[in-house]
Amino acid sequence: MDIGDILRTLPHRIPFILVDKIIELDEGKRAVGIKNVTMNEPFFQGHFPGHPIMPGVLILESIAQVGAVIALKMPENEGKFVFFAGIDQVRFRKPVVPGDQLRIEVEALKMKGSIGKLKGVAKVDNEEVAECEILFSINDKLGDEPRIHVTATVHPSAQLGKNVDIGPYVYIGPDVKIGDNTKIGSHTIIRRWATIGSDNIIHHNVSIGLPPQDYKYKGEKNEIIIGNKNVVREFATIHLPSGEGTKTEIGNENFIMVYAHIPHNCKVGNQAVIGGYVGLGGHTMVGDQVVIGGLAGIHQGTRIGRLAMIGSSSKVTQDIPPFMLFDGNPGYIRGLNLIGMQRRGITEDSISEIKKCFKILYMSKASTQQAISDIRKKIKFNDEVEQLVTFLEAESHRGISRKREGAEAIIEDTEISKEELLFPDIPEIGI
Repeated sequence: MDIGDILRTLPHRIPFILVDKIIELDEGKRAVGIKNVTMNEPFFQGHFPGHPIMPGVLILESIAQVGAVIALKMPENEGKFVFFAGIDQVRFRKPVVPGDQLRIEVEALKMKGSIGKLKGVAKVDNEEVAECEILFSINDKLGDEPRIHVTATVHPSAQLGKNVDIGPYVYIGPDVKIGDNTKIGSHTIIRRWATIGSDNIIHHNVSIGLPPQDYKYKGEKNEIIIGNKNVVREFATIHLPSGEGTKTEIGNENFIMVYAHIPHNCKVGNQAVIGGYVGLGGHTMVGDQVVIGGLAGIHQGTRIGRLAMIGSSSKVTQDIPPFMLFDGNPGYIRGLNLIGMQRRGITEDSISEIKKCFKILYMSKASTQQAISDIRKKIKFNDEVEQLVTFLEAESHRGISRKREGAEAIIEDTEISKEELLFPDIPEIGI
């Protein structure tokens, strides 16, 4: 077994892996390992300066690790953990110094269930330097510790929560925090300044925390914040924001598909679906429960309101209010996302009021400001109407998307009679 095989068998990691090679293995019975002792060992810096000697307890640890290989190479013990339960008959006969090669011979004296006993001898140039008998136990799980693949790189300043799973060849850089039960797929890069919540599934080859594609960015410190229970599929990119102390933010329970690009200073709400190859522009704001079809392109600074739905390959250059259907290149408002509203449990009464708002906003000749005024005067307010009006009144850098002149809107007929209006048309009297 070479070092790669050993690291796939033992849970130990550098600098505490103390066996370099297994040259003999009789499964469940006996093993012989090699440990090359070099001056580069970190313990020689303090044990002892000017007179380096390998600590005796680490020689015993080398024996224990070779013994653990005997136990863990048995099929029924694969993936488990071996713990010291006792140690007896310890003898040290000769110091071990840099340049020595330890030959570690271990045999199993007894193994029954999860308990076993080993006898080990460490030799240098065929002379015994230490021997012992080790009592050990085998356990299924080592608490809630993160699982880090041997080929992964995790910066010392990174903070990993319970049961975090880091796959092969992942790179986790400085100042990264990852919450409990999050899984990171192979070859993913989380470069720096990222806080990722719990129960996320990040697939392979995802890039998070790389510098923004923005000429103004000069390396200033800022942050990516990703919430809980998101799924990020392969090759998606999520970039750092531009500007000191700013954020790129993604909420909870979003589904970000393959090759989607979420650039600097974007804000994505909760339960959104961002399709494959979607390209958001910088400073885009995506509301809760939005669906963006694959290959759509979103202009920088655009806002997309709650439960809006954007068709595949659409070109979006202006804000899309909540609950709207948008499609085309160039794109335009096609109607209301009625099915989406029904699936999200919005009541029929609320949907009816939104239909009335749509007709005022898109099927009259009123300007956006006049439409807002008319909605406030004529429509019964509920949570959904409030969300729509708040969106229309908020600052817009791109303007509000309009329905194409002469296009048929996708909306069930909803006649707005004077009896249905909260305030029928009346002269302005200051109310």
